[in-house]
Amino acid sequence: MEKTLNIILNKLESLDDKVISMGKRLDTMDQKISFMDNRLDTMDQKISSMDKRLTADLKRHEDLIQKLIHSVAVTNVKMTEMNEKLSVIETKADQAIKQIDDIRTSMASNHDLAYYDQKISEHSRQIYKLNNQ
Repeated sequence: MEKTLNIILNKLESLDDKVISMGKRLDTMDQKISFMDNRLDTMDQKISSMDKRLTADLKRHEDLIQKLIHSVAVTNVKMTEMNEKLSVIETKADQAIKQIDDIRTSMASNHDLAYYDQKISEHSRQIYKLNNQ
C-alpha cells in the first residue's frame, strides 16, 4: 500500500508540477493579454482623438463651404445688377452713337464753312458796293 501511495504521491507531484507550469503559462498569457488590452485601449484613444479632429475639420470645412456658397450667391446678385447697369449703359451708348452719326450727317464740314465764309464775304462786298452807289 505504501508503494501505491508513493506512486500516487509521485503522480500528484507530477500533476502539481504540471499545474504550476500551466499556471506560469497562464500568467504569461494573462500578461500578454493585458499588454494587448493596453495597446487596444491606446489605439482606441488615438482613434477617438482622430475622430474628434476629423469631426472638427469637417465642421470647419462645412462652415467654409457655406461661406463660399453665400459669397458666390452675393457675387451672382451683384453680377446680375452689374449686367443690368451695363445693359442700360450699352443702350445709352448706342443712342449716343446714333445721335453723333445724326449730328455728323447734318453738320457743316470745314469745306462747307469755308464755302459759306467765301460767299458771305462776296455778299458783303456786293452789299458794300450797292450801299456806296
